[in-house]
Amino acid sequence: MSFLNPSFLWALFAMAIPVIIHLINFRKPKVVYFSNTAFIEDVKKETRTKTKLKQILILIARMLTIAMLVFVFAGPFIPNNEKANDEPSDLSIIYIDNSFSMDADAAKGKIFDQAKQIAKELVYANSASMNYMFMSNDYNSDFRATLNRDQIITSIDDCSISANSLKVNDLIAKANAFARNGKYVTLYMISDMQKYMFDDIDSELDDNISMVLMSLNPVKVNNLYIDTCWFDSPVHRVGQNESLTVRITNKSSEGFYDIPLQLYINDSLKAMSSFNVEADESVEVNIDYQNVSAGNVSARLEISDYPIVYDNVLYFCYAISDKTKILAINAKDESRYLTALFGNDEETFRFEQVRQGHESDVNINDYDLVVMNSFSDISSGLAERMKSFVNNGGSVCLIVGSTIDYASMNSFLDLFAMGKFAGTADRNVKLYGIDYGNAIFKNVFSKEEKQSSLPDMEITHKLTLYSRASFVPVLTLENSTPVLVAGEYGNGKLYVLASPIDNVNADFAKSVVFSPAMYNMAMNSQLMSSMYATINTETVAQTRMEDYDVANTYNIIDAKGESSLVDVRYNSGMLSVFVPSSLKTAGSYSLCRNGDTVSAIALNYNRNESMQDYLSEEELESINTQKFSGRASLLRFDSIDQTFSDFKEISDGKPLWKYFLLLALLFILCEVLIIKLMK
Repeated sequence: MSFLNPSFLWALFAMAIPVIIHLINFRKPKVVYFSNTAFIEDVKKETRTKTKLKQILILIARMLTIAMLVFVFAGPFIPNNEKANDEPSDLSIIYIDNSFSMDADAAKGKIFDQAKQIAKELVYANSASMNYMFMSNDYNSDFRATLNRDQIITSIDDCSISANSLKVNDLIAKANAFARNGKYVTLYMISDMQKYMFDDIDSELDDNISMVLMSLNPVKVNNLYIDTCWFDSPVHRVGQNESLTVRITNKSSEGFYDIPLQLYINDSLKAMSSFNVEADESVEVNIDYQNVSAGNVSARLEISDYPIVYDNVLYFCYAISDKTKILAINAKDESRYLTALFGNDEETFRFEQVRQGHESDVNINDYDLVVMNSFSDISSGLAERMKSFVNNGGSVCLIVGSTIDYASMNSFLDLFAMGKFAGTADRNVKLYGIDYGNAIFKNVFSKEEKQSSLPDMEITHKLTLYSRASFVPVLTLENSTPVLVAGEYGNGKLYVLASPIDNVNADFAKSVVFSPAMYNMAMNSQLMSSMYATINTETVAQTRMEDYDVANTYNIIDAKGESSLVDVRYNSGMLSVFVPSSLKTAGSYSLCRNGDTVSAIALNYNRNESMQDYLSEEELESINTQKFSGRASLLRFDSIDQTFSDFKEISDGKPLWKYFLLLALLFILCEVLIIKLMK
């Protein structure tokens, strides 16, 4: 047993008062003379014994009455076994989950309204002098300062549904920061307990924290939502036929059939499709259309679904570029194979060629792909430039010559931690293996090519990859020697073709694998902006930026023309845009630089809230045991009809003052009965 006000136990010294009174009342008996006392001698002894017993019982009753009253004011309670400590809380942190899922209906209205009412009952059940902190998914300013009773009631009333979501790991980390100041903290979590909130819990409860999980039970309804979308091709051109894949998820107990899906491009209906999806399943729907003009594209996908509607629209954006910029640095003459592939397609590529040693005449950073053709050696200066170019998001394809300086080439490969040339070459070995899953050959062949259709390689320099390298062979010989190797480094890509493409390997340059490999290298070389960002407490959108200047100012403009200044960070050709917390509405936005639109930005609500996967009581108990060592209290609400005493028992343990008050009344009654009955 513990006490809320243990200092009041000093009042137990008041038990000495009835003892003092009792001793004072021990007066000397009055002498009465009788002629003969033999008759009353026995009566006198019996009366004296009864009187003494009566006085002792009255004394004990009075002392116990005083003791019980002292215990009442000391606030006795049995500590909750699941509490982290036996001390009363110095601070109560109340977290209300105000995510979209809390807007669902329950047996007695919206569960979000119930959550706010429960929070108020908690406040009124605690001491009027209790300090509070209020927290929601918005990380509002109220969490940075302690609040009194009136202030936290105001914060609870002002709380509203938000697009943001939060995980338990973040709550614990925040609560721990205050508990480490020596305070005893009670963290109340009022939520519908969606499963994703409890993912990846790695923060441990501080010894001074008591956690109370208050679970609300929404009425689960059918929900059909657009999960995500993606393009088959990362590059978008004018006149290109786009293939957009849309994933739609059905979180319900029934199937949906012939549901229309609409695609809007720049607010105009571009294409339509329909789909069928069974209960608790997902389906991928393809939409094909053609790009008409270059520039930034703001698009959205729409379905119709009720009652959960915030996830019926998915916004996305992309840029339709004019051309891919390719620079070929030739060690010898210009390559007729590269010229035929890139130089004759002026609508798709801007292709330029320079001689090795004159690459300083051009700005390499202006290109998407640099092809180092027929190189026998690479100077240290050019090697460092290529490394920086790849690290910043560019793509480089090294095509070796017939004869090479192995030491020079290996120094170049070491910059990327790829591997090394063995110093020998294979001759007249058939090309055998193709990695059809690699991005270079993905969707190129309708069926795998037969070995007989692949050419013999006149010369291939033996290349050995490091075991921990992030590079993989895409083309291999019969003896497993890599011919074409691909991988990522920094923000860019590096390709190494260990065979020349001059007349020595003319059959390879004319084969069915060379042209698509080089074409896809070029098409995948551009840095792509993110299609959309998800709204949360720290939303960051990524967009491609070639001419960044630190002196420029950036702002986001919504559909109504309202502007918000944004912070940006530039790294390796990509601009990270930190979306201000004031933008909480999903939609299409414009990123402007010094007043001019430079990119489109799409913001969507988090689809975690659409899943409707809630933790059962058994699952919460399991998490409590595994993650919180059984130190959290669990309470599931079917309604808000919860008494103040129940809340007090959760936070402070089982209060006992009522029982001590009853005992005090009982001892008073005993005193009265002793006085009345013992004559």
